[in-house]
Amino acid sequence: MKQDYSFNILNFKLPKQPLTFYFSIEEIGECHPVYKTKIPKDINNTFPNIELKNVLNMYTTFDIPTEGFKPHSIEVNKFNERLYKQYLKFKLKQHFVSKGLVVVKNFVGDQQVWLPAKNDKNLPYNQYYKFSLKIQFNKVSKYPELVVSYDGGTKALKTPISNIVNEIAYIKKAICNQKVFNYKMTVESDAQHEFWNSINFEESYPILNRQLANALNIEVKAIKPPNKYKTFMEYINGFAKSQLFKDDFKAIVPLIAEKWVKVPEHRIDYVHPEMNLLQYRNGYGRMPQMEMVSKKCLQRPKRYQIFYIFHESHKDFVTTLHNQLQSGTGKYYPGLGTFLDMPFHSESKNAICYTNIENPLPTIKQRLEEIPFDENFSYAAIYISPYAKNDTNVANRKIYYKVKEELLKNNIISQAIDYEKMADKLNDTTQQYTLSNISLALLAKLQGIPWKLKTPDKKELIIGIGAFKNVDEGINYIGSAFSFQNNGTFNRFEYFKDYQTVDLAGSITKAIRAFYAISHSDKVVIHFYKEMSFEDLKPILKAMDKLNLEVPLYILNINKTDSEDLIAIDNDWHGNLMPKSGTFIRIGNNQYLLFNNSRHTNDKFFNDREGYPFPIKIGISSPTEGALDDNIVIKGLIEQVYQFSRLYWKSLKQQNTPITIKYPEMVAQIAPNFDGNIPEDTKDKLWFL
Repeated sequence: MKQDYSFNILNFKLPKQPLTFYFSIEEIGECHPVYKTKIPKDINNTFPNIELKNVLNMYTTFDIPTEGFKPHSIEVNKFNERLYKQYLKFKLKQHFVSKGLVVVKNFVGDQQVWLPAKNDKNLPYNQYYKFSLKIQFNKVSKYPELVVSYDGGTKALKTPISNIVNEIAYIKKAICNQKVFNYKMTVESDAQHEFWNSINFEESYPILNRQLANALNIEVKAIKPPNKYKTFMEYINGFAKSQLFKDDFKAIVPLIAEKWVKVPEHRIDYVHPEMNLLQYRNGYGRMPQMEMVSKKCLQRPKRYQIFYIFHESHKDFVTTLHNQLQSGTGKYYPGLGTFLDMPFHSESKNAICYTNIENPLPTIKQRLEEIPFDENFSYAAIYISPYAKNDTNVANRKIYYKVKEELLKNNIISQAIDYEKMADKLNDTTQQYTLSNISLALLAKLQGIPWKLKTPDKKELIIGIGAFKNVDEGINYIGSAFSFQNNGTFNRFEYFKDYQTVDLAGSITKAIRAFYAISHSDKVVIHFYKEMSFEDLKPILKAMDKLNLEVPLYILNINKTDSEDLIAIDNDWHGNLMPKSGTFIRIGNNQYLLFNNSRHTNDKFFNDREGYPFPIKIGISSPTEGALDDNIVIKGLIEQVYQFSRLYWKSLKQQNTPITIKYPEMVAQIAPNFDGNIPEDTKDKLWFL
């Protein structure tokens, strides 16, 4: 069937006539460094006395004649693409700044334009819509490409920094005269000193963040669009119409047409339909939220007991919650016992009720020593947390982790419930979905198996590496290395952290050594949360050589966040735009967009509760000669990523990121908050869900 897909890309033409740029060997005034790989090969025609091999940078004012800079003619062709791209980024910034707009660099160095919204005069902040413009050459078409993306919104206080006193510590970034600056910047160089001294704090307005909003008692409601694709396209269509489809913009970027680039059919493929199938105890399915109870979990947990940990003021809440877990809420949630396919068992005498809301640990420790735990049971504590995960008080947030760690030391898994969040919907219709997800996580934590992949068992070792950045401390933590078999069976994980430099390669090497003893394999596949460098790779190959692992190694860089710079839309799906789950599109050399979602048909009806996740980006590489020559192998690796996104046991909803990336990130988020190390005997359990 012919597909009508489009990218969020506009094609443009290269200039036919040479451009004249102005160069200097020395940095003079306001100019731009040109790295040695971008310097024109014929630059010696203008600078006959320089030896390029000894030059790290030259400097240019681009097309602006400047004293001390010599003109040099530039042919815009494949040899000068990188220099031309730098020039276009300069021109884009110059263009939008001249129109009075804020322009910043996004996290990958592309120009991001902030358009002011129509602001409510009664609100304490002004809102902006952010759009990124990325230049690339012939990645998915025969022409140069301008990728246009919507990056969401941001808010700047109407109150200047000079008028903020008690909340000054929460300010991170601010806007001053179209420039966004880091308020906590390190001032070291002369240029930084000059910029810092030029800031007028009476005209500098803080960018609103969560901590600052909480400190100022400003309520900012998160607006979650029902369909991200429609919202994304509505915004970029509006931006293109108002800013890009204009003569002054086309003079800089000569657009070929005012329409989005079609996805060539030869770039589109689909995972095999069987990749959607999940195996339960009573058959196969593909929609856990509809099938979990009727088809029964693949493997029920061993005998278990539930007990509650709560503050004395939450007794009534716990009673209601207990009744719902025990008896269900009606048609869609039949109760924990039915969900786990094991009788619900809770001992009220084991409940831990504490009085000190700011320090429950002493009471919890004492009660854990008193409770007569039966070794024939697995125990799960349901901890009613009085503080939200985003509580402004760091000490309050830490309590959750301390409780979890103390229970883990006693071989007790836990399920935390945010009291404030749950209390608001305890008798709401959405409670059934929350209780179903809680039950699913408890089933997995108690070492039951909700479902597994319907796939032939192969001798493959899959290792997932993820990471989490602790925002409060500004520290990157290596998540961990998770080992799986190809059917999704979890082996074990190792956790690594480094407070200075993160030795990713060493961590993966250790993981391969540990996991290979568990699962002899014919193939090693690493799912990595970022692009792996050759330096990362060398010790891995060395370790495999020492272990005599004469098997191919495949490395998949999986973007663990939504791919919002480049997406594709389905123009034929009743205006809902999201491509069908299992669609993957080649966007470069062994680079792909993979769509993981709950859309499995072309039917018009689709429950918005299932969500409209953006695709993930996958880059595939291998140091093994010839390993990527077979397209069937490449498709198999993509299908494996797709299947591992269907094994997330914290929610019944389809996820767009595989557990090989999600699970390590979850461990990395929790473990740094522990006072001690993760107990060794818990590294083969999913206690972190």
